[in-house]
Amino acid sequence: MIVQLKHINVDLRQLMQVSRKLKQWLSKYRRRAQHGAAKTATSSPSLSIAERERELQAVAAANQAKSEFLANVSHEIRTPINAILGMTQLSLKTDLDDQQRSYLRSIESSSRILLGIVNDLLDFAKIEAGKLTIEAIPFDLEEVLANLADMFAYRAYDKNLEFIINLPTNIPTRLIGDPLRLNQVLVNLVSNAIKFTEDGEIVVAATLLDIDSDNVYLRLSVTDTGIGMDEAQRARLFDAFTQADASTTRRFGGTGLGLAISQRIVKLMNQHGLGVISSLGQGSTFFLEMRFPLQKNQDDSSRDSLINRLQQKHVLAIEDNLTTREMLTELLRSYSVNVVSCRTAEEALQLLEQHDFDAVIVDWQLPGMSGLEFCQELLCQDTTLPRLILATNYHAKDMIEQAREIGVAEYIVKPYTSSALLRVLCSALAISGQPSVPVASNRLEELCSAPVLLVEDNDINQMIAKEMLQQAGLVVDVARNGEEAVAMVRAKPYALVFMDIQMPVMDGLTAAEKIRGFFSYQQLPIIAMTANSSGEDIERSLAAGMQDHISKPIDEGTLIEALEKWCVRGRYTNDDKPPAASHPIVETPEHVSYPNHNGIDFNGALERLGHNLTLYQTLVERLYSDYHQAPQQVVEFLSKGQHDQAKRFFHSLKGAAANLGLTKLSKVAAILEQSMSSGAVNEVADNITRLDPLLEQARQAVADLVLWQQRQQSSGKQS
Repeated sequence: MIVQLKHINVDLRQLMQVSRKLKQWLSKYRRRAQHGAAKTATSSPSLSIAERERELQAVAAANQAKSEFLANVSHEIRTPINAILGMTQLSLKTDLDDQQRSYLRSIESSSRILLGIVNDLLDFAKIEAGKLTIEAIPFDLEEVLANLADMFAYRAYDKNLEFIINLPTNIPTRLIGDPLRLNQVLVNLVSNAIKFTEDGEIVVAATLLDIDSDNVYLRLSVTDTGIGMDEAQRARLFDAFTQADASTTRRFGGTGLGLAISQRIVKLMNQHGLGVISSLGQGSTFFLEMRFPLQKNQDDSSRDSLINRLQQKHVLAIEDNLTTREMLTELLRSYSVNVVSCRTAEEALQLLEQHDFDAVIVDWQLPGMSGLEFCQELLCQDTTLPRLILATNYHAKDMIEQAREIGVAEYIVKPYTSSALLRVLCSALAISGQPSVPVASNRLEELCSAPVLLVEDNDINQMIAKEMLQQAGLVVDVARNGEEAVAMVRAKPYALVFMDIQMPVMDGLTAAEKIRGFFSYQQLPIIAMTANSSGEDIERSLAAGMQDHISKPIDEGTLIEALEKWCVRGRYTNDDKPPAASHPIVETPEHVSYPNHNGIDFNGALERLGHNLTLYQTLVERLYSDYHQAPQQVVEFLSKGQHDQAKRFFHSLKGAAANLGLTKLSKVAAILEQSMSSGAVNEVADNITRLDPLLEQARQAVADLVLWQQRQQSSGKQS
């Protein structure tokens, strides 16, 4: 505790030094501006064109210098603020008396406000200096909107607002663009919508404008039922440092930079920026129209198979909000489901007496009888009942347990998204997708026994990649860092090297550059195998001398394609024959589909491990053992100033979790890695406590999966 407070004191002094620099610069900048204004006032009206051009160039240079200064000073201010926030939050987790806790909470809340202002200034300065670039990388629009739901659903509920995401199923979601900047714009728009809306609803919608073989044209909009704006307010809406309510008694805080930044980001993406429709007292709609290139070779066979098997099922939807009810009805109809909807539980009970339904989706908050009471009443009856699905808000986790206890088949967390609804509906009705076709075993016969080097520092990632490569018939050696890899390739000939990027001692990029000093591309191909897959990461890998890039989690088909494409052919002797697997070989079933679990992809993970559930359980236990003390380990890293080690710790967890199909855990680790990269220690403190519950959930889920397999085997023997 004392150490952490000392850190806060040091960071406060650093912040004060930066503040003094800023004041000195502002004073100097004002004097120069006044001098320039006086000079302009007294200058001759008959200045030559050349002199006027020089003056304009001087003004432009001054403006550029201002923007660069703001960007630099914002970075300088953010570093101590992040440290203050992080150390404060870690201190709040220790034993404190009420007075100490009150003081620290005041520091925390004030630091958050200051950090928000600085972040806005930094983005604004970046845009003005022309340093903000737009990426073009593969992303899933549905994931972007699902992240939005995670971020704002509870805030909307807190104000008793209905939060709706409307993404029709006819819109392709696997696109190419900049998901980070798109998310930044949508976050700003939704945050404003919630801030300025006292009752009603917030709707985030995607509308299909046009589509061809290469591109999709979409309108993304955020609509609220808030205070709205008049014409004068709309006219100055996108000006920096202005707000709709600019009075000294204004009710809503903020810097007035959010929309200005969003407008400039959108203009970088589509040239014409954001649009707005609004009337005073009638709410507002902000929208952006974008062209997104489509990702090539999209495989929707599994989803199409599920939808085909849902056709002609009968579903009753109970939802009191009209907009949500209409959206849910259209979503179900797009699956060719026979859907009937109603507003109250009482109406639903009457409909159930008149018609047979396969499933019922019921909102937990309804006028009159609640959703849970409806489920209790229905489950007390002796007749054959439809499968019940309870729709709940993020805060109602206790209700989910209650619902399970009384016999509710499934639950879905609002706002509804297409993939979540499809998954839950199929799970409730015990519908599984068509199994994937196993990779033909003879594809790699000519590469059998080829020696490959796997360079990976994480034990779990080592075991998974090694298992997959050995199943493909290769002989695998392992190096734990780049330095070992350089020594091993000089001591023994290899047909291919798989190189992780972030490792201790020597990273993968440096190792690849050194290896290229000894071997040409043809002599020894190198493939990056890492959890980082942005365009910038791929470019860095290629620039260091690698030929390809495989993202974690490792996809078997992608791995086989890379082996076929890059592995050096040759006559490999029987001495190089792969050793026997360290784990018992499991006969791969022809058709297998594991139970669905929120945040865990059992099917993908076990396919990577040849459906070896014993090995899978061992690896998940190893992951738990390595990372369940994450907060203590990271505090130790930070107290020693070892920020790179903390970043690598999260990077390693991200890749290992992804390989084990722990998608939610991998996403949290990615957020923590990004926070460490940007020096946002406060965000690390916010998110690190999410790791333990997810690790515990993974252990329990795998234990349940083992029991499920035992029951399957037992019932198979009995039949």
